[in-house]
Order: sequence, then C-alpha cells, then structure tokens
Amino acid sequence: MTANDKMGLGAFGETRKNKTTRPQKIEPQKFEEQHRSMPNDQVLIKPKRRLTAKDTPKSVQAQLDTHMAIKQIATIENKRNYEVLNEIVESYVQNMPNQSKKLVIDSVRAVQQNMRDF
Repeated sequence: MTANDKMGLGAFGETRKNKTTRPQKIEPQKFEEQHRSMPNDQVLIKPKRRLTAKDTPKSVQAQLDTHMAIKQIATIENKRNYEVLNEIVESYVQNMPNQSKKLVIDSVRAVQQNMRDF
C-alpha cells in the first residue's frame, strides 16, 4: 500500500503527537424542588359524604338535552348529577390555558375556604 492509497490523516504516515484529551465530566448541581404557585391537579374538593339536596345550590340552568345527557351519564355510572358535573368541570379546567386555569382555581379556593364539611 502506498501513501496515495491511504486517506485522511493516516496518509501522512504519522499520528498526531498532541491528541486532545477528553474534558472532565461535570455533573449538574441538584437543587431543591421549587415551589410553584400553580396548585395541584384537583380543582374541586370531593366531599367526605354524599351531599343532600339542601347542600347543593340549584342555580345551574341547562338545556333540556344537556340535562338529559347528564342525567343518563349519572344513571349509567351510578352517580349523582352533581358528581357528573364535577367531573366535567374538572376535565374542562384541566384543558384550559394556565392563566385562565389559575384564575378559576383561585376563585374556587376562595369559595372553598368559606365552605364547611370539607
């Protein structure tokens, strides 16, 4: 094999005298977990007991077909209407942008502080 047959740095016949050494491996520093102002995933507090009619306000108005859908879902899943509504609200709030979600959660937390039996 002649010098013309070799390719790259090996074609010159010598290896480099001063090879670059590998840099030291630097481990990243581990910091304590930061406390974020965004609350946990759960928006609504689940009651300790099943609520009665006097515990739930009746101020929610819905179209007849929406009411029937909520009623049927509650019947199928053996839940009360307010439990189905709570699940719908939870999933809706979780899909909101962070700014809107924080506003909703702050409002809910203010009301929850005034509630009893939770």
